[in-house]
Amino acid sequence: MSCRTTSRRRGAARRSLLGVGTAAALFVSGCAPMIPTDGPVGTSDPDTGDGSSYLLEAQGPVPGSDPGQLIDDFLQAGVGPQDDYAVAREYLTPAAARDWSPGERTVVYSSTPEILPEGEESYSVQFPVESVIDADGIRTMVPPNTSEAVDFTVEQYEGEWRISDAPEGKFLAVPEFQQVYQPHTLYFYNSAQNYAVPDERWFVNMPGRMPAAIVEALLDGPAPYLEPAVTSAFPDGTELQLSSVPVEGRTAVVDFASGPVSSASPEEQQLMEHQLSLALGGLNSVNDIQITVDQRELEEPDEELDDLEITAGDDVEVRDTLIGLRGDELIRAQGTSDMTLPDLPDLSDIEPREPAVANTDPDSMAVLDGDAEELYHIRPGREPDQVLSGEELTRPSMDNYGWTWTADNAEDEATIHAEAYDESLETLSAEISADWLEGRSIRSLRIAQDGARAAMVVEDGGERTLYVAGVIRDSAGTPQGLGQPMRMESIPEIDEVRWGDGALVVWGNYDEDAEEPTAMQIELVRFSGTREELHGPILGLENVAAGEGQSQVWAEAQDAQQLPIGDQWQIQALESTDMAYPG
Repeated sequence: MSCRTTSRRRGAARRSLLGVGTAAALFVSGCAPMIPTDGPVGTSDPDTGDGSSYLLEAQGPVPGSDPGQLIDDFLQAGVGPQDDYAVAREYLTPAAARDWSPGERTVVYSSTPEILPEGEESYSVQFPVESVIDADGIRTMVPPNTSEAVDFTVEQYEGEWRISDAPEGKFLAVPEFQQVYQPHTLYFYNSAQNYAVPDERWFVNMPGRMPAAIVEALLDGPAPYLEPAVTSAFPDGTELQLSSVPVEGRTAVVDFASGPVSSASPEEQQLMEHQLSLALGGLNSVNDIQITVDQRELEEPDEELDDLEITAGDDVEVRDTLIGLRGDELIRAQGTSDMTLPDLPDLSDIEPREPAVANTDPDSMAVLDGDAEELYHIRPGREPDQVLSGEELTRPSMDNYGWTWTADNAEDEATIHAEAYDESLETLSAEISADWLEGRSIRSLRIAQDGARAAMVVEDGGERTLYVAGVIRDSAGTPQGLGQPMRMESIPEIDEVRWGDGALVVWGNYDEDAEEPTAMQIELVRFSGTREELHGPILGLENVAAGEGQSQVWAEAQDAQQLPIGDQWQIQALESTDMAYPG
């Protein structure tokens, strides 16, 4: 959504959040309670005010438990964060209880772990791992069939077995994790500060603790994969006065220690308010924020401040007019009708494929030639402009800052290029640095509307993986490189990726040499770590058109365009092929 910050006058440090952070709110409210039916777990029903319905309660050690049962019950006691996991610490010796750090990480396992004795007082526990949450709330999905073994040591203490050495962090089964944790979206700013870039995190669902946890995570900065590509309104060293953000009458009172906030300019403070508004806007308990420093309100600016124009959340949206091909002609499609574009050059010698169009400039288009060896910019009233030659070029992706992106896979190693479609830019061509791509090729490359994130399908030794990396730009917005990527779990036969409506849309193309077309599944991959199949599989799937903020997804199979109607894919009366949303 476009969040317009009004001029700050009286009460300017108090900010309404109604309608702010809609996307984050949807993530939170969609987390349905799932309660384990066995093990030492109970429930209570507090009024958290943060959208949660239950808080799991751990049970203490059962007298007379043998070491194996003790370890098993200790693992299940990780569901109870109350009083800094006081119940779980009852399973430990006093020294181990003092040293244990449950917040260091959380291992989410998919089935019952195996507890194996390795000596009289030593045990190994084997976990089938589904994902890992680090201390910053960043969830990493792991490949299927991943396992992890951790060691425990036990000893007798006051007549009962107790754990004397436990691994850092805690271990939760998938259903318990879905109850104990809630996803929440933080936001940071792209280099142009015209988009707020989402950063999905997971927080322990503690009553009254969630607002402070969110603000502290915001102050700690973005996830590593975003760090080189985004900025924060809060400089390093910004801290809360206390580790608490009380909510009084649905107003979150954020009290900072003296320093960066009080010494910031009015414009910088305005941006801080905006970032906090987005961060806390997903909580059901919060409608407003009030910023103080050492419990004192901020001074009012001497002059009116201009409104902020920053796009975030549900308002990130590409145009709903797609580009496509009808033979060798470029067309535009909207709804179930399409039309040939006027005043375009003859492209028959190029044999165009995989067209793209800029979201900010519908007269700027790009195509590959029929062999995917040449990239052309196409504009009305002009001849095609060849801007790049290579091998196995990926479908062009046109960002909002004047650049067309593609990957050249010469000699099975990818080199990413950005070519300026905005001819007013001082630099017209850039080769993108990404050391981690050495020896790898790229099957698909797409740039998000915020210009700060690149999604790509990378092939390494025959295996394909979905990655998202931060886009590094200079002060003029010229792309320079990609940061270290974040791996995202997806279908093993992945071939293509698109930015979709709140998720990445991925699929595998069918083998053109196969005697019969195979059925391929389109999948939605969300930054919360969840995956969802989009309706049923499609025979002979060739292309998918998906766009940010657009709920309508087009699938092309065997030269026919299809839309999901109900729970079925239905063929539409369009003659166009190879369609794509802007971007």
